[in-house]
Amino acid sequence: MKSERFSAVLKWGVGPVVVLAIAGAIGRAHARGGDFAEAVAALSETERKDLESAPALAVANATWALGNLESVKRVLKAELDRLPETEGHARARTTLRMAIADSNPDGQAALFALTCTYDERMCGRLREAAEHEARARLVPPGNAVPLSLLGGHP
Repeated sequence: MKSERFSAVLKWGVGPVVVLAIAGAIGRAHARGGDFAEAVAALSETERKDLESAPALAVANATWALGNLESVKRVLKAELDRLPETEGHARARTTLRMAIADSNPDGQAALFALTCTYDERMCGRLREAAEHEARARLVPPGNAVPLSLLGGHP
């Protein structure tokens, strides 16, 4: 009985700590090697900014896919605030998502127009872009293309 308890403590208590320590030592050794640091230093300024914005983009995409309407609005507003004016396509995608989630037809129209000002190429294929973004949204509202883009609105 005592030996079983000792074995369980060794297996589930000491074992994970030892594995964690070894993994930390290996990770520290690799960090000193500088492969990642050298790779980041070799990137251009634009590529480094893209790398820095990757976590924010991941949060925005996850919120778009599964978040409630309030969290979607907050994240999309933060995304618009974060993106520089030079990122026209990303800003257009964000305003398109806001338009899809908006329940007011006038608000949707204004946001669709803003989408076109950010990225003129997207303006010609607004319906296809909206279908793509609506497929990425897994929960309502916003998981269907607005009627104004489908041509079925009276």
